[in-house]
Amino acid sequence: MVAPLDAAAVLSLLGALPVALYVMHEGTLLWCNDKFAEMCECPKEQALGRSFVGFVAPEDRAFVVDRYRRRAAGEAVPDHYEFSVFGQESGKRTPIHMSVTLVQAGATRYSIGVVVDLTEQRSVAAGLASGGAIERSSPTPVLRVAAGVLVVPLVGHYHAARVQDLTQTVLAAISNQRAHALILDVTGLVDADERVADYFARTAAAARLLGARCLLAGVSPALAQLLAAAPGALHMISAATLEDALQVVRRPG
Repeated sequence: MVAPLDAAAVLSLLGALPVALYVMHEGTLLWCNDKFAEMCECPKEQALGRSFVGFVAPEDRAFVVDRYRRRAAGEAVPDHYEFSVFGQESGKRTPIHMSVTLVQAGATRYSIGVVVDLTEQRSVAAGLASGGAIERSSPTPVLRVAAGVLVVPLVGHYHAARVQDLTQTVLAAISNQRAHALILDVTGLVDADERVADYFARTAAAARLLGARCLLAGVSPALAQLLAAAPGALHMISAATLEDALQVVRRPG
């Protein structure tokens, strides 16, 4: 009969896993495995006891802290999202997907996180984009479906850096194509957050300044709630499906 594992043995096994793991309490990193320390470019003995937010890219810190505080307060926020980890030595941004679970042990509540490096996934996506039939400068395509009409299919997760890149791509396409309509198809969007809702509002405002109106297609109930709280988003036009949105932009006037 195999003897049961003690706590030290369990931590040793977890430390050898190829996925990054950490345990946090009230914003302080209490334990992490080698993969997490390597991703953050910080030896474990130096990482433990530090504020977790120090390992988050500066542009994502406000978002991550807000999510943590709301989760700790009992709000129903998504338990997995994307942002960038900040390399302590090089300052390198590593895009990651993080899943968080709150665990109560006696009177103490811990945050246990699983962090997945998205670098390889992004490289594959970029390679597919550059080799595909549609030429584009980023994994998110901007499609010209009719004269003056652009469609942007948003699929998967969008964190701060990805949203910023997309904003530049979309606005450049409107200007270059002299588009009068921009449709953001959000049917495939996963776990949209406040930053994504704010992006939609800002993109719509910028598109209007360039002479194009912006429509959203395929808005989910969860995204609708976020948009309702985003300044300026209520002035956007929405349609149930991409087909409906195309019919709207083709109507005279």
